Amino acid sequence: MKRYVKGVFALILFGSLSCSKDDGVDTQTISEPEIDVVLIGEDTERVYQLNYNSVNDIAVQTDLTQEIGLGSSYLTLRQKGDLLSFYIFASGNFSLIQKNVATGESSLEPNFYAENNEQNILWGTNDEQRIYLGFFKPEGTSNFGVLTIDIASGSQTELLIEEDIQTSYQPIYHQGKLILTYRDNLDNYKVVVVETATNTIVTKLEFGAQVPNIFIDEMDDVVILKSDRGENYSYVIYDASSFTPIDGGDFSLTRYFDPGILTARLIEEKLFYYGLYVQPAEVRFQPASYDLITNTETLVNMENIVRSIEEVNGKSIQLISQGIDQKSGSYLVGYANIPDSNKLDGGMLIVSFDGELIKNIELPFVPTYFLDQD
Repeated sequence: MKRYVKGVFALILFGSLSCSKDDGVDTQTISEPEIDVVLIGEDTERVYQLNYNSVNDIAVQTDLTQEIGLGSSYLTLRQKGDLLSFYIFASGNFSLIQKNVATGESSLEPNFYAENNEQNILWGTNDEQRIYLGFFKPEGTSNFGVLTIDIASGSQTELLIEEDIQTSYQPIYHQGKLILTYRDNLDNYKVVVVETATNTIVTKLEFGAQVPNIFIDEMDDVVILKSDRGENYSYVIYDASSFTPIDGGDFSLTRYFDPGILTARLIEEKLFYYGLYVQPAEVRFQPASYDLITNTETLVNMENIVRSIEEVNGKSIQLISQGIDQKSGSYLVGYANIPDSNKLDGGMLIVSFDGELIKNIELPFVPTYFLDQD
């Protein structure tokens, strides 16, 4: 479900224009809560999984390149519970490598789709039985649809979503449904919900010029924020099964989020998320929260935290990836050390919802994706 940043080198080089390690060094400022983190990361050649548990302070690193043959050139990563799906493109074919992080089992679906002149593939996601590919068809047009491929039989089924759109954003797969955000040719934003078992559109939500942002809440329901490009916010919580509204409200946050998937949590009456610094700045983003009762935003001073890490590490760092651990009440931030060679390494910062740096765990690779934990 979740997306992450690929092209780590490009981000580091960009960051090195605006900002000036010893393995095993931790920077710890306050008592660490109980936290269980699974993350994916990479260096210049290999992909890694890290399982970190704070109770015993144990970090177990797995080389996924060696274990399942996964290279760092994979296109994208999707998560469905404990199942990770890595999409690969090579020699004109798409392939899929999957790993269950709970059981350790893995599988390969080689060459499940061949590139052709009939349609352009935009993105991919999947469940255990089917692969779903967003496409424009015919090639050269922007008629938006979804191609469903049955993993066992290889059979293919198409569903047209809308003709002649401008942009399709990354999808969300949740409880047997595809949640698709896109912008049509009149600059209107829409969210379509597809029931994958029947391959039918069950809901189409139209937002006009208002930008929709989507995430899953602690009750496993779907939350959609909408705003006038960062102002006049409102939200609706939809039951994930029926997609009927069950709650909602207005709030006065002034902050722009890109359309589609949002890294956020709605916990009681507080919204937790990440906001972008106005560039140029020392860092790219910062954790933040918004109290829906008092209508106040609280920002974590990420610039101060980054400076403290740089003083300990002796190197400049670039923030790369974002996560939120609701159980421990923590923000998770992955970073890369600004390189002076071909080496690519970094670490993970654990920051409390109150804005305090809990821990800095240095790593021989760069974290690019934090798993959503149930």
